[in-house]
Amino acid sequence: MLRKMAGFSSLDLEELKRRAEILRSQTTNSTSSSYSSVCPKCHDTGTINVIELVDTGFTNSKGESIMREQIKTDPITGKLPLCECYKDKLFDKYNASAGMKPEERMRLFDSADIDDENASKFEIARAFVEQIEHHLAAGAWLYIFGDAARARPRGLSEVGTGKSYLTHCIGNELTRAKFKAIYVTEDKLFGDIKATYNRDSEESEGEVLSRYQDVPILLIDDLFKSKQTDWTEDKLFHLLNNRLGPNKVTIINSNYAPNRIELVCPKTGSAISSRILGAALNVEMIGKDRRRQQRRTEVPKWTSSNSMQKRFVD
Repeated sequence: MLRKMAGFSSLDLEELKRRAEILRSQTTNSTSSSYSSVCPKCHDTGTINVIELVDTGFTNSKGESIMREQIKTDPITGKLPLCECYKDKLFDKYNASAGMKPEERMRLFDSADIDDENASKFEIARAFVEQIEHHLAAGAWLYIFGDAARARPRGLSEVGTGKSYLTHCIGNELTRAKFKAIYVTEDKLFGDIKATYNRDSEESEGEVLSRYQDVPILLIDDLFKSKQTDWTEDKLFHLLNNRLGPNKVTIINSNYAPNRIELVCPKTGSAISSRILGAALNVEMIGKDRRRQQRRTEVPKWTSSNSMQKRFVD
């Protein structure tokens, strides 16, 4: 309970400035004595530091409440609220859309091609994003898959069903909401790790792994695309294993059902499957091959010549 202490008017302004400067120096890398770019909201501490008085529950000899000072925290997270300027700085490095191609950044829930086949999948994904703070607290995952073994016996496709498209929608929505996240394809993930083996690399393998292990939300596109080697299996297992637990959400799309990952990861597949089944909400996407269907809707024109040539109307 907050009360105003008897005889207390306001905290000394210079003292508040001194505390803000201490916080700023502890939370930024700036060492320049000419530093002048100060955010008026947080004074470059990165957090909104509001001093409040809290009743200790004790009284002094005059019967007056004894108050103590503390920095006000978010009532839900218990942490200092982040300033918008700090969120913007984080987004230079940690926004899901940054890892996508330009056309992929245009993919949004509101403009997606929804029909009876995929409507429920998009609803699940959209609800997952809307409740992302809850999922972060719980350490929940999302696994989007389409498996040939389940699709083809039913005359359906496991490819071209919109798994990557849906992942892009999720990532772009997280960016719009300013959640700290990384989007990466399987190829880039392993490529980033391998790049650290070059003698002129600016990052160590540990630094790259930490970036992917520690980011609050990680989206991996097209995982298990190719058969894994002992090296890739080992790196992937430790990455996913270190992402288990509260404050981390992992979103994966793949062409393998969780119980069939062992086919592509003989060494650690069963352990990875167990972790996915234990942590993830599973969304199966099988149906028509939308990429092939889209190509068929383009009207071809044929020209007669010694060699038949095909061109498509733009």
